[in-house]
Amino acid sequence: MDMKRMAHSLFSAILFAATLAVTGCTYREIRPSIAIQEAERADIIRFAGLSFQQLAPTVWQHTSYLDLPGFGAVPSNGLIVVHGDTSILVDTGWTASQTDVIIAWAASELNRPIRAAVITHAHSDAMGGIDALHSAGVATYAHPMTNRIAPDKQLTPAQNKLIFDGDGWARNPEDMSLAPLRLYYPGPGHTTDNITVGVMGTSVAFAGGLIKGSDAKSLGNLKDANTDYYAQAVRNFETAFPDASVIAMSNSTAEDRDAIERTLKLAKEL
Repeated sequence: MDMKRMAHSLFSAILFAATLAVTGCTYREIRPSIAIQEAERADIIRFAGLSFQQLAPTVWQHTSYLDLPGFGAVPSNGLIVVHGDTSILVDTGWTASQTDVIIAWAASELNRPIRAAVITHAHSDAMGGIDALHSAGVATYAHPMTNRIAPDKQLTPAQNKLIFDGDGWARNPEDMSLAPLRLYYPGPGHTTDNITVGVMGTSVAFAGGLIKGSDAKSLGNLKDANTDYYAQAVRNFETAFPDASVIAMSNSTAEDRDAIERTLKLAKEL
């Protein structure tokens, strides 16, 4: 091992220890259940209990885990999108401490500090760690409905609200802080406020909780769902991102467009 690689490895080890000490991560928060989401794969990087996987040259998926009674360690996914010298986060980890790890990983391993973040819906697996972003000075954005719903779920709202046109597309902030994301509201499905994200220049689209894996037996948590419109919301997402061949999702492994067809089938059965 050359001196540069040794220095990098030592820095990563020190950062790993410092992150755990500062964030107070617990085994219960981060224990991964390989059977739930991932096999041992060479392309998955593990760092301080979280997993990171590259989906495209500029797109990484982050995965955090939370033990839920009756379900075991449940994975939650989001994206880190590299743009220039910084990056943009799509959804947080389950907790603030996990989100601290994501912030640290983007800065140390990608050398692309997170400058802004988008929240896709008002559930803990999407915004449970938003306070860590605010503490780190990261600007946060969400649908106005998400910001309105969040306090009722004991969640902190995003600092900024996105503005959507009549066709469901969000305007990028004037400072272009969210470029190259394309943000789309397909209508109520998994939740009334669920938004989806396309990454320009790549084949990746993030469906949040709206889309489930092609092996899904059900649509999961429907407590906040709109079961009457769910199928139409899936169709709208499918139409909005016709060239996306990699579909990333909140609680399933990223895969091809078969996930959309499976979700649509399940939604029609509601």
